[in-house]
Amino acid sequence: MRHLYDMIIIGGGPGGYTAALYAARAGLDTLVLEKLSAGGQMALTMQIDNYPGFDETIDGFTLGEKDAAGGRALQKNRNC
Repeated sequence: MRHLYDMIIIGGGPGGYTAALYAARAGLDTLVLEKLSAGGQMALTMQIDNYPGFDETIDGFTLGEKDAAGGRALQKNRNC
């Protein structure tokens, strides 16, 4: 069976996940494509400072995983 998405986002970095979150909040069926891991190129960064919403330094992999988890939680709540 074929699935038709309302929006497909290419790139799972901060911009891609932000777009996905806003699209999901708007009720759009959204797919994020990323060839690396969650966070995209950011996942390879060892230290990120001054990122909005985070008071402490965080590594890129952890931040990418948090972004992806937030999107999955929003999608799960939407399907309830």
